[in-house]
Amino acid sequence: MQKSVNDKQSSIERSQRLSIASTAVLILLMICYLVMTISISARLAAQTEIISNHPFEVVISAGDAKLYVSEMSLRTGRLERHHSDEDIQIAADKLEELYLLLEEPVARIEDLYLGDAEDVRALEATLALLKTEQDGYLAFCGQPGRTEGEIEAYAQQHLQPLYDRALGQTESIVVTAQEKKVGYGVTAETLRVTNLAGSVVLMSLMVAVLVISQYVLHRQRKELVYRSKLFDDLSLSIDDAFIIRSADTGVISYRGLNLERILGGRMPDVESLYRGLNDEDAQFFRERVGGPRFSSPLEKLVEYTKPNKEKRWMLIRVYRVEDIKTPQLITVFSDRTDEVRSRQALQEAMLTAERANAAKSEFLSRMSHEIRTPLNAIIGMTTIAAASVKDPARVEDCLSKIAFSSKHLLLLINDVLDMSKIESSKMVLQNEPFDIFEVVNGFVSTVYAQAKGKGVAFSETMEGFGGDTVFVGDSLRLNQILLNLSSNAVKFTPPGGSIRLEVSRHKSGSTTDVLRFILSDTGIGMTEEALERVFQPFEQADASIAKRYGGTGLGMSITRNLITLMGGQIQVESAPGAGTTCIVDLPFEKGRESRLPEPDFERQGLRALIVDDEQQVCEQTAALLEKIKIGAEWRLSGAAGVERVKQAHREGRDVDLCLVDWKMPDMDGVEVTRRIRREVGSEVPIVMISAYDISEVEQEARAAGVNGFLPKPLYRSSVYAAIKAALEHKGMPDAAAQEPPAGASLAGFHLLMAEDNTLNAEIAATLLRMNGARVDCVEDGRQALDAFLASAPGDYDAILMDVQMPVMDGHEAARSIRASAHSSARTIPIIATTANAFSDDISAALAAGMDAHVSKPLDVAQLCRTLSDCIRKADG
Repeated sequence: MQKSVNDKQSSIERSQRLSIASTAVLILLMICYLVMTISISARLAAQTEIISNHPFEVVISAGDAKLYVSEMSLRTGRLERHHSDEDIQIAADKLEELYLLLEEPVARIEDLYLGDAEDVRALEATLALLKTEQDGYLAFCGQPGRTEGEIEAYAQQHLQPLYDRALGQTESIVVTAQEKKVGYGVTAETLRVTNLAGSVVLMSLMVAVLVISQYVLHRQRKELVYRSKLFDDLSLSIDDAFIIRSADTGVISYRGLNLERILGGRMPDVESLYRGLNDEDAQFFRERVGGPRFSSPLEKLVEYTKPNKEKRWMLIRVYRVEDIKTPQLITVFSDRTDEVRSRQALQEAMLTAERANAAKSEFLSRMSHEIRTPLNAIIGMTTIAAASVKDPARVEDCLSKIAFSSKHLLLLINDVLDMSKIESSKMVLQNEPFDIFEVVNGFVSTVYAQAKGKGVAFSETMEGFGGDTVFVGDSLRLNQILLNLSSNAVKFTPPGGSIRLEVSRHKSGSTTDVLRFILSDTGIGMTEEALERVFQPFEQADASIAKRYGGTGLGMSITRNLITLMGGQIQVESAPGAGTTCIVDLPFEKGRESRLPEPDFERQGLRALIVDDEQQVCEQTAALLEKIKIGAEWRLSGAAGVERVKQAHREGRDVDLCLVDWKMPDMDGVEVTRRIRREVGSEVPIVMISAYDISEVEQEARAAGVNGFLPKPLYRSSVYAAIKAALEHKGMPDAAAQEPPAGASLAGFHLLMAEDNTLNAEIAATLLRMNGARVDCVEDGRQALDAFLASAPGDYDAILMDVQMPVMDGHEAARSIRASAHSSARTIPIIATTANAFSDDISAALAAGMDAHVSKPLDVAQLCRTLSDCIRKADG
């Protein structure tokens, strides 16, 4: 036994001596490597300095010389065409300047050129001869009567050969310098290869020494490494991390290799472990481990916080090992986060399902109330109307309330259907050009009337568009988004409050712009908790909201889903009693400028005056007028506008058109119109820019002499149409532009209607006949096709086609009509009248060959407008 110990001690001493010797040899080799590297680096630096200070400088200087010689050639060549005394003097001055410039590069070449010095002297001789010949050339050009041909011949004989020789000599110097550079480069490469070879040899020796020394140490570490590897492999192969520490001192003697992965740190001591636990769990382990109550194993599931603040669930188990000299504690950490989260997810899913069921139950209960309310009104008012047939006023009141309740019921149904379509991923967006001003104008006209009816002020601004107002996207869904947001704003804003819409170009790209819509109100507002639920389907900010204000709780959910489908985002800011602000960002592809009818104002040379107290409106209107070839100027007050009209009248150049805002602080548009009429009579057309509700001022304005009206915001088509109408009725009120009397909008039209529902057919036919049309009814698509084919050309002006019908549906009937040999098959308007009101239903109708789509229940005014437009378009 003692001999074995002595052998091990002797082996250790030999290994130590060998290790010291190998270390000394390694240091010596490193010193040799350092000396060799410094020496070769110095020689390489010398070669680099030669290459940098000589060939490169010579090449650059030769290039400068060639440039100056070439410029001389250009200067003298110009005298062949321009050889006045002034031109000759200019050329002489420039040549003198170039010779002065040549001195520096030639001197550098002479100083740094490493080739034959005779090359530089030859170049200097050529340049000296060239100067002499140039002086002769200048004198020759200055002789009276010299022609261009004579001057050119002289230059070709005396100058051009010298130019060519000088350029050739400089090029020869460049080539020689490049060759020298290559030669020094070869020398540098040789030094680099020598350095590399020496480095390889020395490094090989150092590696050999290292290998020998490591071999010696390897024999000592082999057993330890083997045992350590077994232990490390064990720790890496499991998902549990562990540490081993003294039960007496707490000093950690071993840490599992996966400790950092599991716990997020190396755990230098036990206290660092406790810092990841909450106070209660940390106190539990401090008291139990090592105390009299400790029983092995001890385990507990705790929430553990990693140093990066990540929360994990750990099962901590502690074991005590007594069969060695110093008792050891083995602490095992098992990550149970996935298991805990799975259980939590299952619990949350169950709670979510319960909440969803409760929300849907509440929704069904609320919808039952919401739907029954208008139905009750419809049924009740119908009963009252039937009992009051002898009281026309009462019947009219009942019918008005029935119509209102029907529209309310339709809105509820549309919300539910839209939500169903979005959740089933069947919502399809259109991608068509639209004018943002037209969309906003139509939206504002609707919301303004709603807000005014409730006593709420409404205002809007549009900024950052200039003349680029056309975009490509789904304008119908954009309008739906704005209407959903505004309906909430009107609903939850009490009388006396205000609503404001701001539309701007938020970001501009090469092909796509992001438009920002900010709708803010001074309504009841919402709490932070309500904001978190406001986009949930079937939910509202407060359970009492549905009872107090009505609604389905789907509007905001539909709105957010539409915004997401369109690639945008919505942000809602609100506080109780402080109102709500909705910020919507939507990307739209840039479109081409919409085309209006070809302007017919260009040849008239018209001049317009714009009177409005908002400078932005004035600038925008002036830009629109410029596009339709009308010159424009503007004034920011009514008094200034009247004064400008008077001034133009005194000068004998009356303005041709006035656009006057209705509401201005100093003088409203009606009073401005009266004063203009007193100054210039009725010859100047006046169009009033009104704030959405023309009815408030129309009668008074027409009495004052206004010819037409324009709603804000302005867009080109409306401006063009209003001005055209005003000019056509110059000098008199615009009575001709009023709507045709009720009941005559379809007078003279003969229609064919396909409708399988008898009651629907009777209602539609009656409404159309009330508006002056003759109507023939059929029950399915086949009968509609047969009736059309049997008709003479021109018998029918249009066809109203239901889609879902027996025998042959509306799509197939429309395709068959378009494919028939009837002379009107390609031109007769076909309008889809169907309850299928989604965007893809509209697309399907148009794809089948129909001209337009009107959804049920029918809005007779919209139907009449659509029919009139389609028929006139077909006739035109």
